[in-house]
Amino acid sequence: MADYYELLGVSRDASSDEIKRAFRKLARETHPDANPGDPRAEQRFKEIAQAYEVLSDPERRAQYDRGGDPFAGFGGGGFGSLDDLLRSVFGEGGLFGEGLFGTATQTRQRRGRDVRVTVEIDLAAAALGTAKELSFRAAQRCATCNGNGAAPGSQPARCAQCGGAGQVRVARRSIIGNVMSIETCRVCSGIGETIDSPCRTCQGRGAVDGTQSVSVDIPAGVEDGTRLRLNGHGEFGGRGAPSGDLYVDISIRPHELFRREGDNLIYQLEVGLAQAALGVERSVPLIEGGNETVAIAPGTQPGTVVRVPGRGTGRLGRRGRGDLLVQVKVVVPTELSADAQEALEAYAAATDEETTPPKRGWRRR
Repeated sequence: MADYYELLGVSRDASSDEIKRAFRKLARETHPDANPGDPRAEQRFKEIAQAYEVLSDPERRAQYDRGGDPFAGFGGGGFGSLDDLLRSVFGEGGLFGEGLFGTATQTRQRRGRDVRVTVEIDLAAAALGTAKELSFRAAQRCATCNGNGAAPGSQPARCAQCGGAGQVRVARRSIIGNVMSIETCRVCSGIGETIDSPCRTCQGRGAVDGTQSVSVDIPAGVEDGTRLRLNGHGEFGGRGAPSGDLYVDISIRPHELFRREGDNLIYQLEVGLAQAALGVERSVPLIEGGNETVAIAPGTQPGTVVRVPGRGTGRLGRRGRGDLLVQVKVVVPTELSADAQEALEAYAAATDEETTPPKRGWRRR
């Protein structure tokens, strides 16, 4: 991944205003409309836009500076689309102002709605990462007209009213004379195109209701309530408008053996009195399957934690995994055999440990 600061040509301590000025300059220079015939122009422009989206957001920038993934774990923040980003920087006048590239204003058409779905996974999937196939109901591209709204065998035509710009100049009288303003073209509703023969399947909308499916990569280390955003995977915008985004809310089911604490996993291991006093090696399960042998040292006290490095959950946006923390629970028997009771009584006598066993109790049972 390219260095975002180098892409924008700013220092790492650059202010938000310096970052915005750098992006404005580079956006005008690298936009595909300003570089016709250059096949790499679009990719360069997207890289510049991604760098600005990260560095203009204080939280994303801080995570990026720490070496983390600036897009991991962020939900509703950021810009809904590239068009939203450009409008936030250049205003409603567009990247090139009024009319320098007339068709660029067509992207002002309302984008598709965002879609939000919830996916439930188990703790193992959250710890190690997984892929999920999701299905949801939303408007999708019309297969009959391929989204352009025109009947098969015909094509949309440039709007004669606005010349394809999607906007028209309107003169209004005021106390200071005639004032020129720019409004959305009422003939084409800002799309820049008109349709003489609408598609019968979608009625000229370019979109139809249906079920969409998408594969979502859930990164290792996600927490319960994490929201992932998939740009452009929401509702289809129709007739050249950008699609909405897909937001995936993560719900994690409790695990029967482990509980989570940050990037670490907690496992409770039961050992007997003799094992805690004399020491023992025990096998403990791992979240990814299999087992690991841990050593319980002689004289281990209840609540002692034995750390197994690198066997916890993945670290979201970072490399490596947390640890498995084996919490020792010393189990006191509720019933003793005659031999076991005699052995304990001998131990108590040897250590001058006073006991008052019940007259009728363990030995009899």
